[in-house]
Amino acid sequence: MINLLDFEPWWRFGVALLIGAMLGLEREFFQQKEDAPDFAGIRTFSLIALFGSVTAFLFADYGILLIAISLGGLIFLTTASYLGAMLRSGKETGITTEVAVLLTFLFGVLVMGDQGKVAIALAVITSLLLALKGRLHAVIRRMNDEDLRVALQFALVAAVILPLLPNRAVDPFGLLNPFQIWLMVVLVSGIGFSGYVMMKVLGPSRGINLTGILGGLASSTATTISFSSASREHPEMSAYYARAVVLASSVMIPRVLLLILVIYPPLLRVVIIPLGAILVSGLVIIYLLQRINKTDETGFERSIKVTNPLKLSTAIKLGLMFAIVLIIIEFAQDSFGTIGVYLTSVIAGLTDVDAITLSVSRLVRNAQLNLRVAGTTILIAVIMNTISKGAIVYFTGSKNLRRTVIGSFAVIILAGLIGSGFIFWMT
Repeated sequence: MINLLDFEPWWRFGVALLIGAMLGLEREFFQQKEDAPDFAGIRTFSLIALFGSVTAFLFADYGILLIAISLGGLIFLTTASYLGAMLRSGKETGITTEVAVLLTFLFGVLVMGDQGKVAIALAVITSLLLALKGRLHAVIRRMNDEDLRVALQFALVAAVILPLLPNRAVDPFGLLNPFQIWLMVVLVSGIGFSGYVMMKVLGPSRGINLTGILGGLASSTATTISFSSASREHPEMSAYYARAVVLASSVMIPRVLLLILVIYPPLLRVVIIPLGAILVSGLVIIYLLQRINKTDETGFERSIKVTNPLKLSTAIKLGLMFAIVLIIIEFAQDSFGTIGVYLTSVIAGLTDVDAITLSVSRLVRNAQLNLRVAGTTILIAVIMNTISKGAIVYFTGSKNLRRTVIGSFAVIILAGLIGSGFIFWMT
């Protein structure tokens, strides 16, 4: 077996060269494609990364002063080259390549300092950012005030509030850990935020199926309300709205499975069959609806409006709901046993499945709930949420939408009930 220690420090120099070559290749390709000034290409970037690794290699003998002098000299040369190019062209240019040069030097330093994995990962991310210039700028040009607020709100939820919360129980019963509760909020908000971003980047014009998937990632209930209301205004598009509603509701299942996988993976083996039956039946129905409706989808695409699924108030409500469900389940189990847990699931599932899924998964992980009860509770919540969305369609949707969606939901619920026997067989 090959031992990298036998090739010290040469393999590190080699990794540094490869990192520099990767970044230089992208920059050289960009300069040729965009007819930009030929500032630095594959050879220059490779040498800069090697320069960084050699400087770090000499650190033991010459100290931090050598790295500071080397980086200072590189900054001076890069600045001089940038100013010269700007004077020759007579116009101000960006400094993206110049910043990439400095990063490449630091990546070389990291490789020599036993941080090769970090250097490689950062180099790949840097290359992607450089290569995606056109797409990123196009997305930004399409952004509006609402999009910026969504991004900043998610940053506030994930990067500002979360680190400030204490990672310990703050109640006498040991149930409420603010950090863990808000971490669940970040997880759910992240899924919704991802769906919103993909919808904005890819656009609803990619088709009904993609719209249903992304809408389901953001919120299947919100998607159902949106499409059901739209079916009243555009009844001729009811068949397409129905397909999107069923697909958005089906996407709820992978979403639930993902939450379980993150919090307590062993619970998956209990719920995978009944939830899988719901998902498969939903996908079969979608396939059949797609075969039936093969006409032009332009009207559907024009009527789709991408809305913001993430609001700070929504995140706070989710956190409170998660905490409340935790408390209710704990006391319902103590007072009424398993029946109390199931009743809590019925009530919580009418509005949302995320909170009950997060709460149950955490309780079973902490050995406060057994697998059978946990699996049954999640299945009840999913079925009740499907019934709730069926009620939304019945009271707000067009006649054709009601007929298609409610019939589809009936089949989906039946599949889940048939698969529920597996929970008892597994436990």
